[in-house]
Amino acid sequence: MKIKLLCLGRLNKEIENELCERYLKRTNILKKSGISDLTIDHLNIENLKKRLNSSKEKSFFFELSEKGKSYSTHDFVQKLNYLITNSFKYCFFIIGKPDGNKENLIKADEKICLSKMTFTHSLSRVILVEQIYRCATIMINHPYHK
Repeated sequence: MKIKLLCLGRLNKEIENELCERYLKRTNILKKSGISDLTIDHLNIENLKKRLNSSKEKSFFFELSEKGKSYSTHDFVQKLNYLITNSFKYCFFIIGKPDGNKENLIKADEKICLSKMTFTHSLSRVILVEQIYRCATIMINHPYHK
């Protein structure tokens, strides 16, 4: 399954971008986990609409929202395993604008919350890619998560 983070807004935080790149590289090496590719795309609203409407293959869409469901790492692993074993080709994580999804642009399959606390978009990306990497290591019994 390919996982894509679709981000609205700026990606101009050098330190956070560097951390994201590290976790992207680490995750993309762990092919046996079932995650074949992890990427981060910066999009404007028009390109996000096109991307959401053009997905013809079996895809699952998460929207990050402060009102979303909170997952433990164990539950998040189970969710990603479910998507992999049920032949989802793509899994999209949508990080919207700081003021939320006011236009109801995003029709997500599920809304998720990283924490009850509020994070910047750049830090949210780091936390999310680290958790995806952690899930991949758990799936292959790699010692990172211990």
